[in-house]
Amino acid sequence: MSKIDILLAYPKTTRDSPVKLLPLSILFPGAMFEKQGLKVEYFDERFDSEEMLVDLVKRSKEIGVSAFTGYQTGQAARILKLAKKVNPEIIAGVGGHHARLLPEEVLAEPFVDKVWTNRVYGEDLFPYNQRTKVHFERTDMQYFTSRGCPFGCRFCALSSPWEPKNIKDLDRELKIIHQDIGFKEISFSDPNIAHGVYKESGKIMKLDRVERIRQIGKIMRDIEVKWDSNIRANYITAELVETLAEANCFSLEVGCESGNDFFLKNVIRKGEGIAEIKNAAKLFCGSGISVMYSFMAHMPRETRVMLNDTLDMIDWLVDNDPNARVSIFNYAPYPGTPMYQDAVDGVEGYPKFIPPTTMEDWGNLGLMISPLYWITGLCFRQDNSRKNFPGEDWQLIEPYIKLAQKKWREREIDDFPTKEVETLIARQVEKHRNDIKSIN
Repeated sequence: MSKIDILLAYPKTTRDSPVKLLPLSILFPGAMFEKQGLKVEYFDERFDSEEMLVDLVKRSKEIGVSAFTGYQTGQAARILKLAKKVNPEIIAGVGGHHARLLPEEVLAEPFVDKVWTNRVYGEDLFPYNQRTKVHFERTDMQYFTSRGCPFGCRFCALSSPWEPKNIKDLDRELKIIHQDIGFKEISFSDPNIAHGVYKESGKIMKLDRVERIRQIGKIMRDIEVKWDSNIRANYITAELVETLAEANCFSLEVGCESGNDFFLKNVIRKGEGIAEIKNAAKLFCGSGISVMYSFMAHMPRETRVMLNDTLDMIDWLVDNDPNARVSIFNYAPYPGTPMYQDAVDGVEGYPKFIPPTTMEDWGNLGLMISPLYWITGLCFRQDNSRKNFPGEDWQLIEPYIKLAQKKWREREIDDFPTKEVETLIARQVEKHRNDIKSIN
């Protein structure tokens, strides 16, 4: 069998999520390596077997994994350890968010030979061809209309210049893929889909965000595809909401972070406040666009009063928009951010965060999970629960949903049988995965 120059592996992102988005973090670099004339193969741990991984590793000169800080980092370590055991001569590399933030720590791992630390690898290329087609066919379609978010929120390490994709390239690429595999929905995973300000040849350029959404919408209507993405609350106007709805947008995520105005503006430095979030919610209500409002909790400098303001804000949102979905992630101390140092220093009584020193230990942290995460998710993200527990399976999760609703009403947010729920959902995800395999 032929030799492989580089094997690109995508580790599982979580134990239990029903989300199966296209693994662009290996497909874009793969397009770059293929352009260089290298023979590239791809492995997606969410779908492919360990036996397949072992076979590919035996024939590969090099393996690269993409990893985001957290659970996926631990899975990446497991894959590379296995690769080194199967093929001791293989060159092992790590890319993605975690390697960029902690390159020296990652390189110190005994099973890592190199790290890729740039933000972008091959994202200006078209990653679709007959060899990568299988990854598009078996996943939920994901693409980027832009990349980067220039805002300096104190909890986020992803700040970078905003760069829009040329609309003609977007039109051409999406229509080629759609003609081939006929997807019905697409997630535009831009960190900030409608920022509008960027640099070109050293000059500051500005796009009209309403017109930009119209252009994207024309493509979506041409191929009769619905889409979702991420957007900031302070962008939302009546005209933009109308344009989004006409553009086949059916779902958006708005990063709210907190329900306390002082915390938003002075601690997180989000660049927007409660008034903008409430205005956006009022404008979205009745638009036909389902909005997921994302919050964080248990952050450095956040008091219990501030957290209660967040809970009250969520009640206001769902009262004013019955279709609103809500999540509260536990604050995750990501390296490279101002708030990370606050966590390490234990400011204002925050429990001092002791950073792990290995990829496996980062993977074992359960960074964003807490009782409040599950209480909120089961109360206000039943779209996910319905995916995991269809039909008669609903009775398995329903008692936990009722318990979550009770705890939310009574503000008993510090205790929940999280391990039971995690195990139950992981079992369901595995069941559906096996069902799909048996059908295929």
